[in-house]
Amino acid sequence: MSKKAPTVFDVQPIVSALGCGNAVLGELLARKALKKHPRNPEVLHLCGVACLMKGKAEQAQQLILSALMLRRTDGAYWLNLALARQQLGNENDAETAFRQCLLLQPDNPQAANNLGNILKLQSRFAEAEALYRQAIDKNPAYSLAYLSLGNLLCDLRRSEEAIQILQQAVARFPNSAPIGGALGQALENRKRFVEAAREYKRAHQWNGLQRMLRTLCDWSELATVDEALLKRFNQDSQYHPSPWALILLPGLSPRLHLEAGRRYAEHFWGKYLTRPPLAQEPVQEGRLRIGYLSCDFYDHATLHLLMGVLERHDPARVDVQLFDISPVRDDVYTCRLAATGLPRHDLSELSDEGAAQLIAGQRLHILVDLKGFTTGARLGISARRPAPVIVSWLGYPGSLGHPGLADYLLGDPVVTPPEHAGHYSETLALLPDCYQPNDRHRAQGKLDSRRDAGLPETGLVFCSFNQLLKLNPRQLDLWCRLLREVPGSLLWLLDPEDDSARTNVIAEVQRRSISAERLIFAPRLRQDLHLARLGLADIALDSFPCTSHTTASDVLWAGVPLLTRSGETFASRVAASLLHTHGFDDLVAVDDEDYVAKVRTLASSPERRAELRQRLERARLSSPLFDTVAFTRNLEALFDAIWRHHQHAPDNREPVKAAVFPSEPPAKE
Repeated sequence: MSKKAPTVFDVQPIVSALGCGNAVLGELLARKALKKHPRNPEVLHLCGVACLMKGKAEQAQQLILSALMLRRTDGAYWLNLALARQQLGNENDAETAFRQCLLLQPDNPQAANNLGNILKLQSRFAEAEALYRQAIDKNPAYSLAYLSLGNLLCDLRRSEEAIQILQQAVARFPNSAPIGGALGQALENRKRFVEAAREYKRAHQWNGLQRMLRTLCDWSELATVDEALLKRFNQDSQYHPSPWALILLPGLSPRLHLEAGRRYAEHFWGKYLTRPPLAQEPVQEGRLRIGYLSCDFYDHATLHLLMGVLERHDPARVDVQLFDISPVRDDVYTCRLAATGLPRHDLSELSDEGAAQLIAGQRLHILVDLKGFTTGARLGISARRPAPVIVSWLGYPGSLGHPGLADYLLGDPVVTPPEHAGHYSETLALLPDCYQPNDRHRAQGKLDSRRDAGLPETGLVFCSFNQLLKLNPRQLDLWCRLLREVPGSLLWLLDPEDDSARTNVIAEVQRRSISAERLIFAPRLRQDLHLARLGLADIALDSFPCTSHTTASDVLWAGVPLLTRSGETFASRVAASLLHTHGFDDLVAVDDEDYVAKVRTLASSPERRAELRQRLERARLSSPLFDTVAFTRNLEALFDAIWRHHQHAPDNREPVKAAVFPSEPPAKE
């Protein structure tokens, strides 16, 4: 007996409703039709499409599968089935459906692009690239393929190629904000900051634009851009700018920063944050197994701080493993790291899923993410929960915004006081002194003369070796005010990477009635030589609201007094924490006027500066700030406390603390 042919039905009203984006009406019409024609494949399919548009992916999948039982050779059915599976997070099944669509419709650019996205997540980069190029070749009007290819090339550090592709896309789709933003990012990666700013502005990508304007010290439109960024953030709950760049905004509040982290996390890793964790039962051997995850295991500021801790971990207390997503490097720090003998797992060629599976297989107690939202981070690994406890520490000054990305945040009583616990999605875990480690035995070259360092023989030297993007008009107003009030004084800054930035900061200083001759730019040097020349400065001036981090430790190690301010966010309290731990609370100001007064008093008193330098010299080898061994023991004790808290009271949001270990005796020089 032959099968009955599906009933013919006019689906045009359903198609029209869906074409206008009216998924509610489309589903209503489709379900009404299904009551009369339950075996019509086109109606089943369109009802599935309506459900997909409404975010009901499970229903969409079932409806489209029913349609495919009746008509298996329609590529559109396979495409939408794949999209439903993708929405459900079933990448493997989605891949199968996309491939079936391409068998039936080889020219389908959407299937090629989406299949490429899946393969990219699996680190199958060559296949993904080929699919993106195939989509562009088959349909040059398909904008998403250009965007996907450009982003992939950027991720592969092939930004010049990305620029060429994205410039073609901008010519075709001049009103596409995502493509303009991607081109801006590719140009920024190549340090073509002026062009990047132009593209971000054209695309109304305010977060990227404010970052570039700060990098270039181009402040003519900065206040307007900051205002536009904050306005959009407050009005659009789906807007998810990178939280990393937001720390530079003077108007940033702890609430806003926390919300930015939550949105960013849910946008990029939301489907993983709701899945069962990959973590396995930890190894039971009487000591904690700790993993450190970073892409900065080379001559980088993070390892400058952390190296001494890694060398001094007690193997009787902790089993430490390194999970490395760094680019290939060969320098003095990679050699020191190799000499520790710590197991190092190279994750750089693995997908986030593969990396998380590898970490889970090590059966850790605690995974420490050293990156947060900073450049090169791979939070897709942490989002898959490859360890029972995840700790955020050191790299990112703030909350990740979502408890699924990290359970605990390492801080201290100054940078993350208990009364600020509501600013963080993580439970605070407080070290007794500063949260920031330091390497007591860091190298330091021979002290330069002023002439060798490019400084004049006379005149008080103010210095700030932060990146110029931390500078802002209000801060420069204060510094120029000090230059006017201290005759013959100089401002010593780190030479920016961009000539335009140097030109702009000179112009800004001149606009404030300070001659360009009083501005000295220091070339970039390797760390030991940089630490040596720092001692030639008289007073270090801190930035705000993003204060000095590693830079503050550097100047204090060199014996230079640092004047800072303290605010409400993590980033605005780091230098205050360092100074408190070092025993110099008197160098922390409460506001702008207090800051200027403290600097002016110090600048006008050679005796006071000499006394401070002596105190700083004594403190260098006696304060907890540079006591690497005591810091490491306290860190290990805090890891123990975190693990106990996780086992017995994970819902208790009171800050976690641990017993304090005494400092080691000062080392003999």
